[in-house]
Amino acid sequence: MPTRRQMRVGHLLQQEISDIIRTAVRDPDLGFVTITEVEVSGDLARARVHVGVMGEDSDVRNTMKALGRARGLVRSELAQRVHLKRIPSLVFELDETAREAQRIESLINQFESEQAQLGRPSGENDQQLPAADYQLVIAQIAELLNARRPTVILIHHHPDGDAVGSGLALSLALEQSGQFVPVLCADPVPARYHFLPETDRVTSVVPDDFDVAVVLDAGDCQQLGELAGIVEQASVVVWIDHHRTNQGGGDVDYLDTGAAATALQVYRVISALGAQIDERIATCLYCGLATDTGFFTYENTSADVLIAAGELVQAGADPWGIATEVQNRIGPAAARLRGRALACLATAANGRIVHAALTPRDFTVAGASQEDTEGIIDLLKLVADSGVQVLFKAISHNHWRVSLRSSAVDVAAIAEAFGGGGHVPAAGCSVPGALPEVRAKVIQAIEDALDRKR
Repeated sequence: MPTRRQMRVGHLLQQEISDIIRTAVRDPDLGFVTITEVEVSGDLARARVHVGVMGEDSDVRNTMKALGRARGLVRSELAQRVHLKRIPSLVFELDETAREAQRIESLINQFESEQAQLGRPSGENDQQLPAADYQLVIAQIAELLNARRPTVILIHHHPDGDAVGSGLALSLALEQSGQFVPVLCADPVPARYHFLPETDRVTSVVPDDFDVAVVLDAGDCQQLGELAGIVEQASVVVWIDHHRTNQGGGDVDYLDTGAAATALQVYRVISALGAQIDERIATCLYCGLATDTGFFTYENTSADVLIAAGELVQAGADPWGIATEVQNRIGPAAARLRGRALACLATAANGRIVHAALTPRDFTVAGASQEDTEGIIDLLKLVADSGVQVLFKAISHNHWRVSLRSSAVDVAAIAEAFGGGGHVPAAGCSVPGALPEVRAKVIQAIEDALDRKR
């Protein structure tokens, strides 16, 4: 594993060599070149310059010869630009992953052309080929992950089915190329997801050395909980998420607010990696897709979602088995907690808002934990004529986690006002204070939003 010093020098040389080749090398045989990485020896005396070359095989051969001829010029220019005691000797090596990315883009373009000739939009019959805006970033992520640099996957604390399923699926896919990539999470996997394959890959133990961090299904670093600082330790950060409130923060951001689940985005990345979608990966992805769409009952359930679900079933996912494990098997503590939530159900705004609260005493009497609250908010949605549902859950003394659902207003905007975030129909936030005060503030914000919709 290179030291921080080696990585800093390598990054500096990568930038400067890229500029020198672009501006100073005049060899007519030189084609389109991308410097993908520069590996520097421990004594900084040698540097392996990995280059991606686009074009036919003859273009690649000519370009590599031109780079060999240009080594002296490049070193001379580096001596004038960088402040090193000694300019390292250079060896240019072909990076085949760049050509693989070109191949992927070519296949996508060919597919779009064929779809246009058939008179239908691209993506209509294949969920693995997403909107054009994301094709290149998916190829870029695939290229980076196929380089087999030491990698970790990070998912948000208090993980749900989408986070756990997406993390495990990507880890299993990367294992096919000989990489073991742990899934880091500040909290354990909830019991209802223990049926997923190899959940022991999810851990809070951070490896000593890693280069790439892939963040999945987290709107910001804060959602990573105690592991938030891990992001800063990575040389490269890839961020894959679908929450509307995500402002980005990675070196490579794949933020698709139109995706129903992060699992759908990970499905596309795994397909671009060239990994086989086996039964284990299909099960994980289907779980993520199903849980974030309410098992295909929420408004984000689109034709694309159902097509992807069908493909995952063909690959081995068991819809009945997954639904049974996630939805239909709760313990006595969770059942008692649901009863206590429904017993205190109340309404506001002439029945348009339905809300309930779970106090510390409720958790104690039921013998339940935070994990047992999953699914309760969906029970509130069953109340007829309600447009907004709110569940207040005690996470400590005078501190509440607020879950919001709505088909009437943008609850992500409401959650954002309290320091949270999420999606237009489903969001959440954490609010300190006594329950009467917190409930009054949140309900008032919802009533104001409903009034603006009139």
